[in-house]
Amino acid sequence: MKLAIAALLAAACAREGAGVVANEPPRDLAIVGVTVVHPADAREERDRTVVVSGGVITAVGPRATTRVPDGARVIDGRGSWVIPGLIDAHVHFFQSGDPFTRPDAADFRDVIPYTWEDARNRARLPATFATYLAAGVTSAVDPGGPMWNFDVRDLAAQSAVAPRLAVTGPLVSLVDDPKLDLGDPPIIKCATPDEARALVARELARHPDFIKVWFIHDKKGDLDKESEIVRAAADAAHAGHVRLFVHATELEVAKAALRSGADVLVHSAFDKPVDDDFIALMKERGAILIPTLYVRHGYADVFSRTWAPTDEERHLADPDILAMMDAVPRPRAPRTIDDKPAFASLAKLVAAGVPVALGTDAGNVGTLHGAGVFREARLMIDAGLTPAQVLRAATVGGAAVLGLSDKLGDVAPGRLADLVVLDADPLTSVDHLARSRVVIRAGRAYDPAALMAELRSR
Repeated sequence: MKLAIAALLAAACAREGAGVVANEPPRDLAIVGVTVVHPADAREERDRTVVVSGGVITAVGPRATTRVPDGARVIDGRGSWVIPGLIDAHVHFFQSGDPFTRPDAADFRDVIPYTWEDARNRARLPATFATYLAAGVTSAVDPGGPMWNFDVRDLAAQSAVAPRLAVTGPLVSLVDDPKLDLGDPPIIKCATPDEARALVARELARHPDFIKVWFIHDKKGDLDKESEIVRAAADAAHAGHVRLFVHATELEVAKAALRSGADVLVHSAFDKPVDDDFIALMKERGAILIPTLYVRHGYADVFSRTWAPTDEERHLADPDILAMMDAVPRPRAPRTIDDKPAFASLAKLVAAGVPVALGTDAGNVGTLHGAGVFREARLMIDAGLTPAQVLRAATVGGAAVLGLSDKLGDVAPGRLADLVVLDADPLTSVDHLARSRVVIRAGRAYDPAALMAELRSR
C-alpha cells in the first residue's frame, strides 16, 4: 500500500509542470436572454442581458433595450439563470482533503511522510484552483495556514485560472500541534497576550486579510485567562485594520470569543444549541457565522472507509485526491456525529437576522476543495434553510466575510464580474448550484467541463 500511494503522490507532483491555461483572454461579453437572480432578496428578473467590460458588470437590463458592445462575446442565456459567483468562506490550501493531510487527527506518517503530503499540496495548487472555478466558486477564504499561505494568495492573483483569495498566516493558538510543524507551522501556540501580539505583528507585515485564533479551551483551564490572549490578538488585529476570525466550537467558548472581539466565527457551536445571549452578542458585534456542518462527517467517513464521492465530486474534484480517499491504512469503526445542536441553531440564527456565510473547511479530511460546497449546501437545507437562504449565504454572506459587500454578491452594474450561468433555477433546489454552464471570474469566461478535462489530461 505504501508503494502504491507513493506512486500516486509522485505522479501528482510530476504532472504539475504545465499550468492550466485560460480559455481565452478577457474581453467584453454579454449574457443575453438570461434570468438574473438577486440573492439578497431572492428576486428574479427574466429575459435580461448582462454586459461585462473590464472585469466589471456595466449593464443589466431588458434584452430588447440593452445594447451589446460591438465585438463582445455573446453567451446565449435563454433558458438559463445567472447568479453571483459562489464564495467558500472557509478553506485551507495547506490541506488536501485526503486521509494523510492531518497527522494530528490520524497519524499515518509511517505510510506517507507528512513532508510528501506537504510537497504535493504545494505542487498541486494550480489544480486545486481549477477545481474551485469548475465548481462555480469564484472566491475563497483561507483562515489559517503556514506563512507560505501568503504565497498562495500571490500565486492565485497571478494565475489565469484561480478564485479570488483572502488569506492569513498561522493561527494564534492556545494549544500546540507539533505534528503539523515542518518548520513553517500553520498553528502556533501563544501562552501569553504578549506572544499573541507578537505573532499578529509578524503576520501584519505580510498584509493579511484578517487574523485567526484557534480557541481550544482546556476544560481544566481558566476561560477568562484564555480570553485575555484572544483579546490581545483581537486588539492587535483591529489596530492593524483587519478583522479577527475565531475557531470556537463550544457555545460558552464562542461567547467568550465574541466578548473578546471576534468578528467572524468559523464554526457553529457543536455542543449545544445557541441561546438568546449568543444571538445578542452576535448582533452587538455585527459578527458573521460560518456553520461548517459537514467537516466533522468527513473525518468520520474517511477514517472508517465509508466515505464515497458525490456526483459533483466525481466530476469536479481533483482526480489525484479522489484516488487517495479510500487508502486508509488502519480503518476505524464508524461513528455517529451529533448534528442536533448545530442544526437546531442555524435556522434560528438566520431567522434572528444573524449574518451567515457558507464555508466548508475544505482541505480537512473528507472535505474536498471546490465541489465540497455542494455537500455543505445540502446540509444547510437539512438544517432548515431554504434554497434562497443557502444561495444568500454562499454569495451575500461570503461577500461580507471578504469585506467586499459592495463589490460581490449581486448581479448589478458596478459589481465585479464573478458570475455563474446555471441551466436550472437555484431558488428551487440547491442541487441546481452544481449545474453550471459557464463560470465567469473577473470577466473571463470558463467552461467547467473543459477545465476538468484539461486537469485530467495532466
